[in-house]
This record gives sequence, structure tokens and C-alpha cells, in this order.
Amino acid sequence: MVDFFLALNTNIGSWIQNLERRDMMLLGSLVENIFGFTGAYARKQQASLAPILTGWKCWIEFNAMNDDKIPRTGWFVNFRISGSISINKVEKAVSWNVGPHGYKGSKEEIHQIFEQGPPIICFQDVRIPKRRKNSFKRELQRVFPHYWIYITTAQSPKKDCRDRQYVFSVLTALHSAFFPKVTPIRCPHSRHTKPDIRREIDGRLSITQAQTPTGTTFQFMNIYQFTAANPMGQADMWTTTENRINKQKNNRIIMQGDLNCAHPGCRWDYAQPFNKDLGMADNKLEHFLNSTGGHSYAQQEHTWRGKECRAALDHVLTWNYYLPPQTTKPNPKSHKKFDHNQIWTQLPHLDFPKLANTARTTPLDFSQRIDIVFFKRHVDDWKVRIKTQIQGDLVENPTGQALADERGRERDCSYYIIIQTYEVGLHSRRHPIEINAGTRPFASFDAPIS
Repeated sequence: MVDFFLALNTNIGSWIQNLERRDMMLLGSLVENIFGFTGAYARKQQASLAPILTGWKCWIEFNAMNDDKIPRTGWFVNFRISGSISINKVEKAVSWNVGPHGYKGSKEEIHQIFEQGPPIICFQDVRIPKRRKNSFKRELQRVFPHYWIYITTAQSPKKDCRDRQYVFSVLTALHSAFFPKVTPIRCPHSRHTKPDIRREIDGRLSITQAQTPTGTTFQFMNIYQFTAANPMGQADMWTTTENRINKQKNNRIIMQGDLNCAHPGCRWDYAQPFNKDLGMADNKLEHFLNSTGGHSYAQQEHTWRGKECRAALDHVLTWNYYLPPQTTKPNPKSHKKFDHNQIWTQLPHLDFPKLANTARTTPLDFSQRIDIVFFKRHVDDWKVRIKTQIQGDLVENPTGQALADERGRERDCSYYIIIQTYEVGLHSRRHPIEINAGTRPFASFDAPIS
């Protein structure tokens, strides 16, 4: 609404074009009809050889008119609704460590976040094994087809109390309406990194490069840092990301995730003095920001809660770009005990415009598809039986009722034959040896009697 009054002083035509580009056609047509150069008001003034008023003069004349034919009420109602929608809609980025439940145990909460449609979603510690990565990805894209989804996963040689290898995995999802073009990037490692740590970093770090509808390029880093108990792993992770960032001096970079370290003064209820590993981890974060020129806000509240202590371990770091301070969102009430809170960060709407049509389309659901090989093998027999069933003994000039009855019989016959073909096809997939594909499919078919 503020933009409209600013446009009255500058260029109302450009503002109308912006409305049409954002698919606000109704509001755009109303503004054009009342204030534009090709609307009804302009044509009326031109026909009477009267001057066409623009800007504030047109607004004053419009409000001074007492003509009941001018739809002022409808214009004001639509203007208020459209203006409130365009102003109050704030897009945000979300980051959340879903441990210790992983994706499988946090599926309901993860889907609730996807349903809100944030442009950027970063999950850490989703614990998706490599052999099931593609199936989890297909499942998410089937439910939320408008998202680009990228999953990195790796297994650690260490085992848990159940003698199972730890799985470290992160999930990055970008909305295709905000990012029509997305490319995953593989980050090279230092030659001095040990092979075990190198493989684990591949599962803990995800880098994607995305382009907005206006052509602005962003790089997003979703990171699940090693714990303070593994200082060598933390150092190698910082070295890997630092080398990547230093090579992208002019690119806008946003890093989100669980960094397992805190800014000074962002640990509460810890025993004093701090454990040596904790102090080293926090110092590495400050050194990393200073060496790369990154920007970050110190959290004023905890994002992780232990048994007797709290800390702000989840962060949003930026390079060549600035974001508002992130906010901590409490987890939904549940019997599940999550260690980390959700981190939501507001995104400037001018830098992240939204397309009316998403780049990704809804995929076709083939979960109940017909067996193509079986169907093609019997398509000729199917045509003959359909033709035999629907052929009637109509006279040369049938009545309307006779044609209607024949049409109904044709519909019923086609329906029953197709259903039986489909059911036998499903049965043939379950028991391919027991079924004689040449005779059994239509052996028990009885045409419906009309």
C-alpha cells in the first residue's frame, strides 16, 4: 500500500507492470482502469478532449467524484486485501538439528516445516543411510514436489551401543519458486585430511548454488560440525569450508547448521572453568570468522539443551551479504525429546522474489500403474473382446433411447474388461509362474447384461 502512494509521485505505470508480473492481475486491472493511461478514465477524458490527470491530481479527483457508477468500494476492498497479503508475507529460512531421532523419528515435524513453504530448509543429523537415500528423497519429492532436495550421507567407523555404525547426514531443500536453478557442489578436501574424516565430512557438509528469478546467485552451506570431543575433525571441517569460501570472494554465501561451538558468553550453566575442548571449539569459530571475513550474530538464547547446561550451538553465518538476527523457535509439543531448537531467519523479500509458477512440476504417480508388458501382450485380444461386446443389432435409424442404451452397455463393458485386465496384471506380478498368461486373463469374464 505504501508502494502505491509512492508510485503516485513517480510512475504509476511501472507500478502496474510490477503488479502484473507478480500475477496480481485483478488489482493491476483496477488500477489501470482508474489511474492508467489505457483505462476507462483515460478513454473518457480523451473522448471529451479533456486533459488526462495523473499522479496525485488523479487521486484527488477520484476521491472527489460523487458518481455512483465508479466502483470505489470494490477498488478499496481489493486494494486493502492485496496490499496486506503482499506486505505481511515474510519468507524465512529454517535450520534444525533433528537429533537424536533423525528423519524417521521426526517425519511428522519435518513435514510440518515443509508445509509452511520456507524458501530454504536445512536439516542436520537426519541419519539417513546411504542405501536408503534415494528412497527418502523420492518420498519427500512426491509429497512436496516444488522443492529441490539434496541429501549427503556417510557412515562413521565408530559404532554405537547397539553395535551399529553411526550415520551422519544432512538434508538441504530449496523451494523452486524462489530458486528456479539449483546446482549441487562438491567441496574438495585438503590433502592432509585423513580418509575417515574426509568421508565423514562428505556426509556432514552440503553445498548448493542457487539462482533467484532476478539472476542473483547464492551459495548455501548446510553444515553439521564435529563435536568438541573431536578437535581434529573440527579443524579439518573448518579448513575445508575456509578454502571453499576464500575462493568465492565475490559470491553471496549463507551457512546454516549445527556448528557445535558458541560465541563468547553463549554457554550457560556450565562448570567453571570450561572444559579445554569446549574452549578450543569456541576459539576455532572466532578464528574461522576472522580469517574468512564472515558475519554472525551472537544468540541471546540457547539452541541446545543438555542435562544440566545450555548453549547456542546453531548459527547462521554470511559472507558478502547481511541477514537480520535469527530467532529461536521452540519445538512443537510432543513426547519426543529433541536436543536442538529450530532456527528461523527472515529473508529480505526484494532479494528473494517468488515466481508464480514453480520450476519443478508435480511428478506422475505410478504406484498403481498397470503392468505394461502384460497389457501390451493382450491388447489385441482386448480390442476384439471390446468390439464383440459392444456391437449391437441396431436398425439403420435407431431411436434416441436405443442409442442411449447402447452407449451405457459400451461403457459398462469397457469398464469391466479394463478392471479385470488390471487385476489380473497385478496378480501376474505376484505369481508369475502360476498364471497362464495366454488363457487365464479373460476365462471367467461375463459381460454385463443391459
